[in-house]
Amino acid sequence: MQEAITAEGVEPVETEEVEVGAPQPKKKKRKRFRFSKRKFKRGLFIFCMLAYPVFQFLVMWAFVNVDSILMTFQQYDTLEGWKWVGLDNYKYLFELIALKPAFKTLIVNSVLHSLVGMFIIFPLCLMISYFLCRKLPASGFFRVIFYLPSIIPLVVLALGFSNMVSGSDSIIYKLYEGFNLDDPALLAPPKVRWTVYGFTIWAGLGGNLLLLSGTIKRVPQEVLESARLDGTGTMGELFKIIIPMIWPTLVTMFIMSMMGIFSVVFQPLFLTNSYLDDTATLGLWIFINAKDNSGNAIAATFGIMATIVVAPIVLITRWALDKMFANINY
Repeated sequence: MQEAITAEGVEPVETEEVEVGAPQPKKKKRKRFRFSKRKFKRGLFIFCMLAYPVFQFLVMWAFVNVDSILMTFQQYDTLEGWKWVGLDNYKYLFELIALKPAFKTLIVNSVLHSLVGMFIIFPLCLMISYFLCRKLPASGFFRVIFYLPSIIPLVVLALGFSNMVSGSDSIIYKLYEGFNLDDPALLAPPKVRWTVYGFTIWAGLGGNLLLLSGTIKRVPQEVLESARLDGTGTMGELFKIIIPMIWPTLVTMFIMSMMGIFSVVFQPLFLTNSYLDDTATLGLWIFINAKDNSGNAIAATFGIMATIVVAPIVLITRWALDKMFANINY
């Protein structure tokens, strides 16, 4: 306690008593940036690993899609270049769909290719994969045979298939000739459409077959053995055990099969060596029209319109399929 002299007299003043030897509070030191060669190398490695995918996303997805959307509101003039035309491209396409029968056939063909993928190729792949995974005799040989079309270039595959079904030296022609029947003309209208569907089924089995076989093999054998001991048959094992356990993979593959409405592009062109209205698809029509600036705008417009129609259907289908079975981790 200390005393302070003021005008009114002497007043006591309280002071803090400091114990001898008590630790004094330390001052916080500012952290200084220190260059670390190890941290620099780590950051450089991360940057290099992310630079390419980010660049690819910005250029191949963001820029391309934004440019395609803007292109739908423009037209190319040889003298003036690109000019803004508003909704003229959309009006032109609606007129094509309403008035041109060949355009309706093009849409029907694409939808049928999607249905073939969903309800023929996809179930066939599932059944074949299941029986191959049961280690039947020569299952490895048949797996190679089914997968072989996926590793052969599409041009070579289409050429081999066309020589097999058409021409005087083809197997089909010799078969018809043996029964004194006329040439079936499988690559000419109107039968050419069904020939293209058959080629799509034959060529589309391999990739899905390999993926499904690997997925089915991941199912624990203990679960399958337990089901067999309980008297579960072959079809019961497939539909009650395997399908629910691999359901997320099946949903993804089914959605990819729906994309057949856009993914069938060169199959009709390579198989027939020409653009035919009976076999043309949306993807092939966009490819044919997107060869110069004047056709790019129409092709982009049709692509945007098709996406607006198809995207909600795909999302609703995905949502509905995800609700059918619970996600199982094993």
